[in-house]
Amino acid sequence: MLPAMFASRGRTALTMTALGATLATGIGAAGMSAASASTLAVSDPPPAAHPAHATATLPVVAPSGDQAPRLGPASGAAGPVGAPVRLKARPLPKLRWVHPLPSATVTSCFGQRWGRLHAGVDLAAANGSPVVAAGAGTVVSAGPNGGYGNAILIDHGNGYLTHYGHLSAIGVEVGQVVKAGEHIGDEGSTGHSTGPHLHFEVHEGHFQNPLEPTAWMRGHGVEIPGCSEPES
Repeated sequence: MLPAMFASRGRTALTMTALGATLATGIGAAGMSAASASTLAVSDPPPAAHPAHATATLPVVAPSGDQAPRLGPASGAAGPVGAPVRLKARPLPKLRWVHPLPSATVTSCFGQRWGRLHAGVDLAAANGSPVVAAGAGTVVSAGPNGGYGNAILIDHGNGYLTHYGHLSAIGVEVGQVVKAGEHIGDEGSTGHSTGPHLHFEVHEGHFQNPLEPTAWMRGHGVEIPGCSEPES
């Protein structure tokens, strides 16, 4: 009888243990479900989706003319393009011109001489006198040049060039930017020359397209008396 009674009690105990576990599992699941429901109830709703912005095309190209876009405040990316800003036009600086050998006197003018064109004006001063650039520009040639001897050619960037021949010394080099009145070399008698002087020429558009230099210089505010005179 005793073994049977203990076996019955053991089965009862196992049954109660299984029932307790089942109840505990149910209660726990219910609790978790309630907790989840509570959490969802008090949370904020998810943010609404924002429409996508088109990717900016870079770089921003300014419109034609003298207008340019104005960008807004920086926020990690280029700001919005606002109203165009009109830039104030700036006048080009007026070139200044000077006499290339102020102490000289004219010994020969532009025109036909010995059956060929004398393409400049000859300016004679004391041998070795300083020769200066007639205007601001860039040196495009500096060195021996046939009958011109030691010569310098300056492009003034306005469609005109000046040429300086028979120099005894050259003080500039190709590519150098010079100012009006800047010392560029010394008067001499190199090349086909009968004595110390500066052979000065003005060319329009390109070299070997000479103009009467004293009239051109007069038109730009510099008098070289002795050749072409203004019409009365």
